[in-house]
Amino acid sequence: MDVLLGLDLGTTNIKGVAYSTAGMPLVVASRSTPTIGQGLRRACHDPQTLWGQMAAVIREVVSGLPAQTRPMGLAIASIGEAGVPLDAHGDVLYPLIAWYDERTAPQAAWWAQHMGEVEIYRHTGLPLGHTFTLNKLLWLREEEPEVYARLSRWLCVSDYMAYRLTGEQRMGYSLASRTMAFDLRERRWSEEMLSCAGIAPAIWPPVCPEGTLVGYVTPDAAHQTGLAQGTPVYVGGHDHVCGALAMGVFVPGIVLDSTGTTEAELTTLESIYEYLDAGDLSFCLGCHVARGRYYTIGSILGAGSMVSWLAELLWNPEHLAGGDEALQALTLAASMSPPGARGLYLLPHLAGAGSPDRDSTARGVFVGLSLAHTRADMARAAMEGLSYELRLLWAALEQFTHQPIRRVISVGGGARNALWSQIKADITGRALAVPEHTEAATLGAALLAGLGAGVYRDEEHALRCLMIPTNQVQPQAESVRCYDRFFQQLMGEIRPLAVELGRKSYARHSSAAAIGLHEAIGGVQVNVMLTKKAP
Repeated sequence: MDVLLGLDLGTTNIKGVAYSTAGMPLVVASRSTPTIGQGLRRACHDPQTLWGQMAAVIREVVSGLPAQTRPMGLAIASIGEAGVPLDAHGDVLYPLIAWYDERTAPQAAWWAQHMGEVEIYRHTGLPLGHTFTLNKLLWLREEEPEVYARLSRWLCVSDYMAYRLTGEQRMGYSLASRTMAFDLRERRWSEEMLSCAGIAPAIWPPVCPEGTLVGYVTPDAAHQTGLAQGTPVYVGGHDHVCGALAMGVFVPGIVLDSTGTTEAELTTLESIYEYLDAGDLSFCLGCHVARGRYYTIGSILGAGSMVSWLAELLWNPEHLAGGDEALQALTLAASMSPPGARGLYLLPHLAGAGSPDRDSTARGVFVGLSLAHTRADMARAAMEGLSYELRLLWAALEQFTHQPIRRVISVGGGARNALWSQIKADITGRALAVPEHTEAATLGAALLAGLGAGVYRDEEHALRCLMIPTNQVQPQAESVRCYDRFFQQLMGEIRPLAVELGRKSYARHSSAAAIGLHEAIGGVQVNVMLTKKAP
């Protein structure tokens, strides 16, 4: 039996799945992503510990396969922006700074002064933000000059894992697109960006299409992982973009709704030149893992994190066994609150505002909170608030791309929550296709390995080979009419007011955990609770 191995190193978990060439999962393994917290919105990972967890996941998958069955090849999807600095001997110089870590905010401000946001976007397709890789390099140079002086190579997370497996160094276009050092027009490292930053081009590995052979599993890596020595390893890519490949989101008009720590919305572009020239900073642009294509992506920051936070906050005092039980309790409670959560609204900007507003100072706000409300209402308001933001984001995405959304495919941990998916469909008025196997990033990585190994002729052939059952979540007519009324009311005065209050919260009480306010602005009287930014 032909088997392909797909791996995904994410913010929360490291996953590995052995697939048949028809895309059916055969063996699944998962371990938590080890993270070292260093304060509010500051964290890092130890690369050696990450590698140990990845090796353990691979061992578990390989040991679960039938005797004499070995993967034909593997590829790795991962988070973007974060990376590992190596010295001339290939040894790690410094912990991996988490992709979301805010220590690099001053470096982002430096870029705004020295090049400007629109000019950066026209080179890289990225609206300026603190998360991107170049900021981490500038921080390292300023704060750890002795470390930086020894820097010889920078590898993104997926590429570092492939290096540990093979001893070879490559990077795919999709991860390069998240560095802010990559020229999207030419698909090469940007001379303009690196020259402005004073960073040597030689620290970057060769870039190539995803699915390109990196190398073969070394004897040492074979011993640590259980893989056969000589197993081919292919270039992987950014997790969201790998997920898009797996779900067939590599033609215009189809949107991938990927709900995990953050809820990301990705669609395909045939060309990006007009978008780069326009300099509209609403959405990020990048190279797709499907060859010759591009994508645009926007997100609701901290969507899954917010739901998990609320579940832990309101239900874990009951001494439930863990996060999954708390989430189940939240979902059950939310189902008992009526549409509209009895007048309670949550602006879900606990981790800042994503596309198209892109405001790191945004904060979350409960509007209309009273003594009559229950935690069930708060749970429902959280799911509804996220879904209202999704409706706004999809409308902005259609305007940005000049193409209507024809189909939405929903994946990730959030897609497994039937209530949340139904609320999304009802508030947006759009049907959602929810594949039964919603961990799309691992499947996308496996498909890249299959493309590299010649199992599939091209992306279209790979998609035709897959046999993935899909469920349809249809909007309910009565709920759609109800939510349409709520949506119009929110957009009229309530949401703009909540946005303003959230910004005032950041300016006046940025370190407060929770502040009760009773405030009148513009003649509108509301009861609100301002919540801190999610850790």
